[in-house]
Amino acid sequence: MGAPRRTPDGLVSAWCAIGLLWGNLQAVASEPAARGTWAQAPAPAAELPAHSPSAPRGSPPAPQERGGPGGQRPGSPPDQFRPGFDPARDKLPLAVDGGRVVVHLLSFPRSLNFMIENSSVTRRMWNELHESLIRQDWESWEYVPVLAESFRVLDQLVAADGDVSTGVGVRIGEFRAGRAEDGSESWLETVSGGDRKATGKIQRQPGERLLRGTVFDFTLRQGVQWQDGAEFDARDVLFSFACFRNPHVRCGEKRFQFDKIARVESDSPFHVRFVFREPYFLAHNVFEGLTILPAHLYDLSDPRNPDHKEGASAEEQGRFVEEHPVNRKWVGLGPYRLVEWSDTAIVARRWDGYWDRANGGHVDEIVWRKIADDGAAITALTEGELDYFDRLSGEDYFGGRTDNDAFRERFYKGHSYGPQITYTAWNTRRAKLADPRVRTALGMCFDWEGFIQSYYKGLAVRVTGEQYLDGPAYDKSIPPLPFDLEGARALLAKSGWLDRNQDGWVDREGVKLSIEFLYPSGNRTSELSGQLLQANLKQVGVELVLVAREWGAMQEAIRARKFDAISMGWITPLVVDPEQAWHSKWSGPDSANHSGLADPEVDRLIEQIQREVDPARQKALFSELQRSVYALQPYLFGVNVPRKFAVAKRVRNLQCFVLDPGYSIRRWFLDGPR
Repeated sequence: MGAPRRTPDGLVSAWCAIGLLWGNLQAVASEPAARGTWAQAPAPAAELPAHSPSAPRGSPPAPQERGGPGGQRPGSPPDQFRPGFDPARDKLPLAVDGGRVVVHLLSFPRSLNFMIENSSVTRRMWNELHESLIRQDWESWEYVPVLAESFRVLDQLVAADGDVSTGVGVRIGEFRAGRAEDGSESWLETVSGGDRKATGKIQRQPGERLLRGTVFDFTLRQGVQWQDGAEFDARDVLFSFACFRNPHVRCGEKRFQFDKIARVESDSPFHVRFVFREPYFLAHNVFEGLTILPAHLYDLSDPRNPDHKEGASAEEQGRFVEEHPVNRKWVGLGPYRLVEWSDTAIVARRWDGYWDRANGGHVDEIVWRKIADDGAAITALTEGELDYFDRLSGEDYFGGRTDNDAFRERFYKGHSYGPQITYTAWNTRRAKLADPRVRTALGMCFDWEGFIQSYYKGLAVRVTGEQYLDGPAYDKSIPPLPFDLEGARALLAKSGWLDRNQDGWVDREGVKLSIEFLYPSGNRTSELSGQLLQANLKQVGVELVLVAREWGAMQEAIRARKFDAISMGWITPLVVDPEQAWHSKWSGPDSANHSGLADPEVDRLIEQIQREVDPARQKALFSELQRSVYALQPYLFGVNVPRKFAVAKRVRNLQCFVLDPGYSIRRWFLDGPR
């Protein structure tokens, strides 16, 4: 999948990510939280059918349910939150096609090319505008084929002098240990032919290596068309992969996963094989995150491209991808086609050429409306200009503008949890923020417990790491930093920050400690939390300057590392590869390591995690890494928060999921005026 997506929302949603080892990891999943009555024990593992021969090895556990008002399991029953409707007793009305729904967005992306636009907003629209090779099923969390008709996960048997990057001395198949007739050790190879499988024996050779689960073999779906009528085939997949390997394409936040692939092969228009250098515990994610671009429009070497240029350089190709007008006039493979992009609305219309008619959506038109202020968005909702809004504040969710008869007559509300956290990233490359003691002191100046009760009304849990709070890679035993102003003063003093001239501000070498805090314009959560941190830091002599910026400007600041501190939300997978956020090789600009963290011990742990196959050891390594990163405090880690939403009653078949964005518009239909 790719990288977790940073979002301007402060609140976030989850997307894709279970690796090959999930079936093992579930056995050592972390114990239930002990914070409040709404955190319950995880449910037992579900029995999940295999959708195709491509089903991954190991199935994910049934998700953890959180109780309380509006609590639900991922894949909740349709209209679970709708007043007067009992999913166990009542039946949905017959789905009728037609009409339009209007969904709120706080901001618009600069483009819809998810390869270079790593934002939750783009991904949310992509759920309807585009498709990927595989995806995680909303309910089961299995990886299922989409643009791939099927896929197999195979092994590599590498000779002592074999080369994975070229395939020389490498045998691909399904292998397990066995013995030959003479008692010597051998490999048992499973060979598939049609609907039959046979097992053969191969004599073991000295120095051989077996790399399990390192080959992904895709049979592409035939008859799929791009929304301009061109045929989808292996050329699109191969070109898109090449873009992730092109250093002149700005996809640094995602490139790390594609660097793990040694080679790609294709022997026909509808067959592609990816070969990893070594086992990778989140290999499936790579292919959900492989942004597929139409080669006939983006590939300069493709004769079908109107801008065809034989022999174009990598730099020319990268610039062409970056500047292509299709980035904003998107041509995709999804059930909805982009028809309008204005300053206030992005409009998509149901496309009759979509290959999967049964999953092609019910409403004729989806409107994503941009309202950059949450208060204005609630007003637009109550005035009938929005059908769905999922940024309700605690004040409005528990009262305010939603606790009246006029609202209840036309709307209802609910909340659901997902793998989502808030955080403030400190730029560790700035001299004033380079010392972990300074970052720790700053973190000790925020009263999270007070903010959780006053702002979130108790519906949030502090986190100490980037992994999903209810997932197997998160250690709930790590205590968060205390709110301790005296302790913060002592740490600042130890790192040389003292109020030497008695003006109320700490200084070092004649310069006071002043930090610029960037946050998204119109984001009430970031604004209020920034004001609270500002007031507390002032008490210990640190100046915090609050600066609101539009999302595009924030992205540029992040990419160039031109910030001191930045308030963000992180859309995490169910299990996230920590390399992108913390490894030193991605500590420079244009990567997902926004804090610029570089630590040899952190690097070592990350590399061990990626190769570790023993589930108990992998869990221990994740815990060790979480403790190491938390001690360094590259982030002021915030909270896991629920998505609090309001929806028009005319919208039916609303379900809540853990996976991003927590709902599926193509499942909705309208009951009433269209």
